Amino acid sequence: MSGGSRNGVTAQRAHDSRLLLVDRDLPAHCYAVVVGGGLAGLELAKVLDSRGIGDVIVLDAGPADDLRHVNTAEPPEAALRMWLEPHSDPSFTRPWTPLTPPHFTLGAGLRRRLGGRSLYWYGVTLPIEPWALTEPWWPAEVIADLRESWRGGESLYTRVERNLAAWRTAGSEAAQTELLPVGEIAGLTLRATPAAIRPSALNPDRWYAYSPLDVWRDPDTGESHRSPERVRIYSDTEVLHVHSRNGAVHRVLARCRTSGTQFSVKASHVVLAAGTLENSRLALQTLNEDGSAVGEPRLSGLNDHIVQGFFLRLGRLRAEQLLAVSRLGNYFAPCEPRSNLFYEAVQLPEGEVLVDVRVSGEQLPSSHSHVEVTPGSQYPWAYRVHAATSADDRSLIAAQRTVLQAVWDDLAVKAGCRGSLLEFGDFDNPLRTNAHVLPEAIGAAVEGEAVTWSSSLGFEDHEGGTLPLGTVLTEQQELKGVQGLFAAGPAVFPRAGAANPALTTLALSHRLAAHLADSA
Repeated sequence: MSGGSRNGVTAQRAHDSRLLLVDRDLPAHCYAVVVGGGLAGLELAKVLDSRGIGDVIVLDAGPADDLRHVNTAEPPEAALRMWLEPHSDPSFTRPWTPLTPPHFTLGAGLRRRLGGRSLYWYGVTLPIEPWALTEPWWPAEVIADLRESWRGGESLYTRVERNLAAWRTAGSEAAQTELLPVGEIAGLTLRATPAAIRPSALNPDRWYAYSPLDVWRDPDTGESHRSPERVRIYSDTEVLHVHSRNGAVHRVLARCRTSGTQFSVKASHVVLAAGTLENSRLALQTLNEDGSAVGEPRLSGLNDHIVQGFFLRLGRLRAEQLLAVSRLGNYFAPCEPRSNLFYEAVQLPEGEVLVDVRVSGEQLPSSHSHVEVTPGSQYPWAYRVHAATSADDRSLIAAQRTVLQAVWDDLAVKAGCRGSLLEFGDFDNPLRTNAHVLPEAIGAAVEGEAVTWSSSLGFEDHEGGTLPLGTVLTEQQELKGVQGLFAAGPAVFPRAGAANPALTTLALSHRLAAHLADSA
């Protein structure tokens, strides 16, 4: 398909002139607009480009002046600080108002740069567990596509896992990683954590996780080595609203962030891939743009993973004692209820070892958490986030602390530490957040004593659930009531399970890309 006539509005070119990724002139109309250039949106664009589907544009609100993963672009300590203290990151922004601090405040926000969170994540690729990927929460067709068979071949999970395995070995035909047991802790069987990461070729102490940008740019330098053949990507272009007409998508209203100029692009297909909260705002605006809404429209079901843990600094003698019965590395083990335990042991200078233990579990969608907008005369509408724990969540929090206590008791014996009762404080008012796991806090910790922390909701960057498949969306990820408006990313998960969302996000982006390609 051809792009059609130009509307004369110029999007900001990336600051680095070597980047050939970003085109200059926006079209007046196109087949599809992808809103958001993060993991979901760029994977969708990459697949559409590889399938020969043209006339597709990606609009991202962030700049494209550095396309490297933060753990490649920055030294290890600086990269850690940009994650745990995101206000030190110039790309960090929070466009919503949090109603229930500390949740969705503090470190919760967006990373406004082309690549989005794909340039920050740690590469963990776990599928949603069978106990969560189940009816009636998930549509049967989607479950089968993810786990059993897709379009008469292998399942989506199998295909994406194979793609990532090949990417890890620089394109060779690598076998899928087998999750073989490597040890046990507190009765839980540990396996190596599957992660789509590669070491930097330029800096031995740095690494990067998979990003769809890897097909177009060098992950070590960030420089473009080729442009998309058919899909065009525009940075510094903020989508304000998606207009509908007669129950179908009509046009996208956007703004160049550097000049402030507004413009519109007509399209018959629009995919919201700007993150759960921005997706929620845009969907609510489209559903209520006729002004008939009563009160403040909202989408319920917002959830994030519930995460708690502790870290332990071991001096040389205790470290040697622990490593005599365990090993360095990053491992995980499923645990009850609805959680995964992550155990990481890292070598520190002078023979010391840092042990980082966390339990990440599923917050079930409920009416306790939602996103709401205030309709106005101009776009974007202001929106707010309300996040609270239900009775079920409170039970999960208590059970996770029981697991962590058992792990600490086991570690104390193995490392020759004095056992103690772990204290976390109330989840809504914790003694410490995971921002405490910074070098200065670790260095100041008493050797051999566990230091607890809890993540506030929203801090994990795993939020989802406001546009679930099968209810708000059709099985093809199309918003019910607005033909041609689709959504991608964790917002579409009816249940999140305990797994990190990236693998499922990638799989569903492939599924949606195939559907859009068929329509084209």
